[in-house]
Amino acid sequence: MTAMLSRSAENIYWMGRYLERAAFLCRSLKVAEQLSVEIRGLAPDAIRSYWSGFSAMAPAAPVIDTSGSVDELIEGSIRSWLLGEGNTLSVATSIRHARENARAIREYLTREVFELINQCWLHLDSGMAHHQPGGELIGQVQSEIFGISGAIGRTLIRDEAWSFLDIGAMLERVSRVVQLLKHRVPPLLSPIEDVDVPLHHALLRAVLRSAGSLENFRRVHGATLSAQEVSRFLMFEPQTPTSVAFGIAHLESDLNAIEQGGELTEPARLIGGVLAKLRYGREDLLSDGDFESVCEMLAADIAGVHDSLTRLYFTV
Repeated sequence: MTAMLSRSAENIYWMGRYLERAAFLCRSLKVAEQLSVEIRGLAPDAIRSYWSGFSAMAPAAPVIDTSGSVDELIEGSIRSWLLGEGNTLSVATSIRHARENARAIREYLTREVFELINQCWLHLDSGMAHHQPGGELIGQVQSEIFGISGAIGRTLIRDEAWSFLDIGAMLERVSRVVQLLKHRVPPLLSPIEDVDVPLHHALLRAVLRSAGSLENFRRVHGATLSAQEVSRFLMFEPQTPTSVAFGIAHLESDLNAIEQGGELTEPARLIGGVLAKLRYGREDLLSDGDFESVCEMLAADIAGVHDSLTRLYFTV
């Protein structure tokens, strides 16, 4: 790194992470709400299990009360994960943190990006103040976050700041997808003859939609739908932008842009190791059938990359 202050690099890195986290949560909440409508008559217990799964996917997340009615569970979960009532990992909290980081590195952002982040936060803050139903806000906030991403892509110069922003976004994305796979896929790996097929397929579609990849999966696999193919697609497919392999490859490219052909750093070695596993060791990764352990290993690798980046670039 040559030009940026460590503090500025850290601010823009975390801005990227918080925006990506908010986008993932919005999409996941919208999927969960739609899934609840789809399977309500088939398996009401599965709805409770699905919503409680949000807490399992995020370390230190609050446990949602599931003792009330399904409608109370859904509304309470949405308000917690969207508006942050007792939840520091919510969409609202992520947007507030993104806004705070954006204010600290205002000189690296265009006016359009800064104003859209501010507008999104004000919208959420207003929803909390006026007790607006959480479900009504999900789609609106998701569209605003996508607007921020569009402004970032269209207006920011591709310099060191851009690379750190993209590193933050990609690291958050692969982390969330790994947690999604770890907690949503293993229960669906049972032989198809042992499951309720309509419910099974609805849950598999929810996994793909939570990662924004249902249509991409169908372009590659057609009408075929199995937990094994879904997990392989979201783990290894190099062309879909929400796969683990795609995100790790982008991390490698971003670090190369920052290091500019210099000495190989610890983060670059760690990322290269993860990418090698995904590109050349996929059969070894899945050979023992313990998919949850594979996800845990990848989650630890990703956390190690974050720690290494922090030590090298953000610690003064």
